Amino acid sequence: MSTSPSQLLPPNSALPASLSTAIGTPTREFTARLHKGLEGVAEQWQHLQNTGVCTAYQRLEWVQSMVANLLAGSKTEPLIVEITDTASQKTIMLLPFALKASRTHTELSWLGLDVCDYSAPVMAAEINLTPDEMSQIWQKTLAILPRADLLHITQIPQQVFSQVNPLALLAASRRTTMQCFGIALEGDPATLLQRVCSARAHGDLRRRGNKLMKTGEVKFQMASTLAEVEDIYAALIKQRRQRFRDMGREDLLNQRQVEAFYHDAARNGLTNGMVRLFGISVNGTWIATSLGLVHNKAFHGIILAMSSEWKAYSPGIRIATEIMVWARQNGLNYFDLTVGALS
Repeated sequence: MSTSPSQLLPPNSALPASLSTAIGTPTREFTARLHKGLEGVAEQWQHLQNTGVCTAYQRLEWVQSMVANLLAGSKTEPLIVEITDTASQKTIMLLPFALKASRTHTELSWLGLDVCDYSAPVMAAEINLTPDEMSQIWQKTLAILPRADLLHITQIPQQVFSQVNPLALLAASRRTTMQCFGIALEGDPATLLQRVCSARAHGDLRRRGNKLMKTGEVKFQMASTLAEVEDIYAALIKQRRQRFRDMGREDLLNQRQVEAFYHDAARNGLTNGMVRLFGISVNGTWIATSLGLVHNKAFHGIILAMSSEWKAYSPGIRIATEIMVWARQNGLNYFDLTVGALS
């Protein structure tokens, strides 16, 4: 489930009464420091990522690629607020923001740039903040951020794995109608689909699979070389654009810098193991493709595309279930479909 702010707060204005009265007297004191860019905080970020908790969308390599591809030449500036425990001087949290200037106003948002499904800090393990402590942190964060006309943060999950998302502790946050979907992956990979699907759905999947195999040689593949990445990614872009044209919808990947960002992420996945690219082919022709992130024993699906010419065989569902089995075979225990409407 997701939460989002109930109101939009000018960063340097006084806190609303609902937040101010919640501050009380925290048991710990915290210090906030502003970094204009990633360079001065990359070491702390990597340390928290390795030893603490973050979502896949706040991993340093993902954010660095975002900044390099999506912010070059733009009027958007990355701002990172580092929170330290005043007594121990240890960094306990990083809050990444984006300051965007337009002709009419300036806006502060989470550093998501339309390619992140979740908003959450990068944080130390088991920091266990109380609402009062998070209110103190938030007040100090707002005090050092530059002035803006609008502060807007959405898609705040209540938890990041087993840890509470501090943003969800703020009194101003409210539950939204937006939902997240996912499936726990457990047990033997060979019988996984029988356990996660209804008998009817599993039977239909099996029948369509048998029908597909009669058309030619069917192959499921994860890209493991640069040549395979280039081949599958080209098919993914072609399928995605055609599908969005057929639906009459605007496609974010039509933007050159966004397409370049995902392309860069797919290439980098060969070395960092974070981004994985998959395809299903029939006689060497890609009929479905998918790109996702692997993080903390979970697979997060981001892009799923398919050829409309093969829709009778449900290639989108086919590749999703193949990835589920692959994930379980590789020790992953959760398949995250992230934010969406297809329950």
